[in-house]
Amino acid sequence: MKYSVYENIRKIRELKNLTREFVAAELKMSPSGYGKIERGDVDLTVSKLIEISKVLDVSIEFIFKFDVSIFFNEMAK
Repeated sequence: MKYSVYENIRKIRELKNLTREFVAAELKMSPSGYGKIERGDVDLTVSKLIEISKVLDVSIEFIFKFDVSIFFNEMAK
């Protein structure tokens, strides 16, 4: 499985039922600009990653290590 911080941000946002528009508004940026982050079209700065982690209410470490299969395995127990 290809590891990507950008994909993890999108997956975490979706699992928390947050829209791109909501996260973009919290980050004070346009939805299209935020969409570029999730697609990996722009380089992510450390400061922006910190802001995103706060909006998603997770640690930066969680974003880096997130594996959606672990989430679903825990729910199946």
